[in-house]
Amino acid sequence: MSGASAVLEPGIPVVIAPGGYISFEIETGQRLRLAQPEGEQVADFISFNRDDVRELLSMHSSRAVNLSWRFTAPDTLYSNRTREMWKIEEDLTRENYCGGGFCSEHLNIARYGKAAKGASNCQSNLEAAIRGYGMDRWSFNTDACFNIFMTVAYDADGKWEIRAPKGKPGDHIVMSALMPQIVAISNCPVLFNACNNFRLKPLTLEILK
Repeated sequence: MSGASAVLEPGIPVVIAPGGYISFEIETGQRLRLAQPEGEQVADFISFNRDDVRELLSMHSSRAVNLSWRFTAPDTLYSNRTREMWKIEEDLTRENYCGGGFCSEHLNIARYGKAAKGASNCQSNLEAAIRGYGMDRWSFNTDACFNIFMTVAYDADGKWEIRAPKGKPGDHIVMSALMPQIVAISNCPVLFNACNNFRLKPLTLEILK
């Protein structure tokens, strides 16, 4: 029995609430569209081989094969076994972070102090999303996370900075699944930095017909 939090029917959009999360399954060849109705909203995205969840999305493998740290159409994303998992077919924002990672309570406390204690974060969202499959926090790692629509700048002096996202209302990304997968997405709930430009917004998700 599926442990997904939602069942996506082709052609029927699903809304991920501001700060919310979702898990679902996708078949080989199905095309997934993730959109920003209001713009400036980031999605933390992980996925697993449905037949063997020890195989999961890998930013390291994807960077090494693509010889790039900026993924957009028509790049292919790879697993930790360096097998093809996703093909990016369309990307209107053309701004995604592939360094891996997600916010967590302990990381946010280290960065932003006591105000972050108990605050929503992507690690907790992703963990909740996959719980129905009997998986937990240790079923995925920071390398597995593709930060869709996220803007990170690397300055010449070595500074690394999260900046306001560039997504415009209606912008979307379309990715084709290259194996049957379990997908989990956190609609990033962070307001401590410019990741979502300090306002949480919905995302829409649809398996295209």
